[in-house]
Amino acid sequence: MSIAPGLKAQASYRVDTISLADQWGGEAHALASPIMIIFIEQTCMKATDHLLSPDQMTVGYYFEIKHQQPTPPEWEVTVDAELIRVDERMMTYRIVVRDAAGVVGEGLHTRCAVSRDGFHERLEQRRSKAAPVTAET
Repeated sequence: MSIAPGLKAQASYRVDTISLADQWGGEAHALASPIMIIFIEQTCMKATDHLLSPDQMTVGYYFEIKHQQPTPPEWEVTVDAELIRVDERMMTYRIVVRDAAGVVGEGLHTRCAVSRDGFHERLEQRRSKAAPVTAET
């Protein structure tokens, strides 16, 4: 099977305490937007990453997501991801996030296929460019 538009994935996630906005500096006692983004990324990877060669992985590249409704603690959200465009290494997915009351969020997410080794090499290069951290006494 090749990576082509039409591939889909669905996954459900529980909104536990660590998933709440008030645990991350916000005031809302509801699903935090950054956690919803994590759920979206995980679902998109489920749709296509298993089709990559073993030396590749995907990384998040672009998000155009609307978080439209709050989801209370202990509820479950379900993410539906459909691959709608493949442009060389870029894969764009249409996203819909739902809870028991309806649509919570929707939008687009693009992931980029990269070499695992190349990614880790670039990460190490960036790390080596930073000034060393020293303890002040």
